[in-house]
Amino acid sequence: MATRKKKNSKQPAAYSGFVLTFEPERTDWLAEKLHSGKDLADSFSALDWEFERRELVLLVLSKDPLAISAMAMMERMHGSGGSGKLKMRMSNIVKFDPPIQKGELLISDFEPLMCTPETLSRTAHPTWESLLVELRQCRPSTSEAIDQLIALRAEERRLFGESNRIERLNEQRDGVGISLDLAELDRAKVLKGLKAEKVESASSIIDLLDGMPVQERTLLEHDARIFEQLLEDAPNKSAMFSDGGKSSVRVYVVDKDPLETVLGIDLIIYSTCYDNFILLQYKRMEKNGTGWSYQVPPSSNIHQQLQRMSAFRSAASAKPSTPATLWSYRLHDGPFYFKFCEQIRPNARDDSLIQGITMQESHLREFLTLPEAKGPGGGISIGYENCPRYLSNTEFIQLARVGWIGAGPQSISLLKEVIKANAEGGRSAMLAVIDTPKRTSASGRGKKDK
Repeated sequence: MATRKKKNSKQPAAYSGFVLTFEPERTDWLAEKLHSGKDLADSFSALDWEFERRELVLLVLSKDPLAISAMAMMERMHGSGGSGKLKMRMSNIVKFDPPIQKGELLISDFEPLMCTPETLSRTAHPTWESLLVELRQCRPSTSEAIDQLIALRAEERRLFGESNRIERLNEQRDGVGISLDLAELDRAKVLKGLKAEKVESASSIIDLLDGMPVQERTLLEHDARIFEQLLEDAPNKSAMFSDGGKSSVRVYVVDKDPLETVLGIDLIIYSTCYDNFILLQYKRMEKNGTGWSYQVPPSSNIHQQLQRMSAFRSAASAKPSTPATLWSYRLHDGPFYFKFCEQIRPNARDDSLIQGITMQESHLREFLTLPEAKGPGGGISIGYENCPRYLSNTEFIQLARVGWIGAGPQSISLLKEVIKANAEGGRSAMLAVIDTPKRTSASGRGKKDK
């Protein structure tokens, strides 16, 4: 039986999946859902296990007699299943009718192959391959469906192909997703509604999403002042996302340059509650022999960007501070963050954010001076193999959502200069205005406003 795999371990060259079973009450419930034709979902407590983006599972939903009821695709869902558990969805289900009993299989020692969401264990590759052969032989009518499921798992989940333009759309999509999370809106509903058929004509991610244009006059006037102070240009397009409650996200883009010519996206986040700004700059990682990393050649513009950010910090410290309020305190008042992104593009039904390494500017500056940043050939890189400390998507969102990070309004003119220099360097900006209510007591802390 395959041993437990930790994060950062290398994926096996040959794939194998899991033989899953569940506690009795859960088994009965899942079996009922299976017969109804609906997708299945369950919570996995082993968060330190490494999952591929798509996994295959054999579902043992009959204990007397012991039998395999179905084969399915398993994918991570947004959010958790409670108590920090990982929520997984099982879809594209191939049902075995009747279930394939243990006695039909040539594998004599079947029970040790089974695992639960609490004791997850990947089946050894030779055994997994033997199981798949036997499943086809036992239920020939499912053979084609099994092959299709195997092929579907192996497909790389990409957003409409591969090009510089698609990379920029994917970065903009991630920016919208982060913004929705900051306002605690339904990211899955918005991102899964992405209109794939419009990708060829889209000039920005707003063309592909179901956000309503911003039309309310007071909001337009308020946001226009911020946009003009930061970007000068008037936004070409806007979209508003809301659940009908007190929270909303308004996204603005300037698409004067074709996405094919844009080198990267800068996401500017402004919170109306905390009156603070964050600039999240997207950088593309590449996958090499040691995993995902961002190579920093001596000629990289990241050095110039860091210099401008350092100058911002010096100038900002000389600015008079604004009067203190309940919402003005920061753990770190620097606005600049870098997100070094993996290049796995989602399909139109994916609701996930881009995985990667997010670092605050001062942390990145310090890291680049460390010996760990230098590779054996003398080059500098940032990646999972040499940078164990960084902000995950969840950690960044948790800090930004409640205003613990970001620059105050007194720095807006200085921030504008950095954004302008980035634009001259070929980058494109989008502004997300996060509108959430101000709470004057802790009584509703942790609860979403309705």
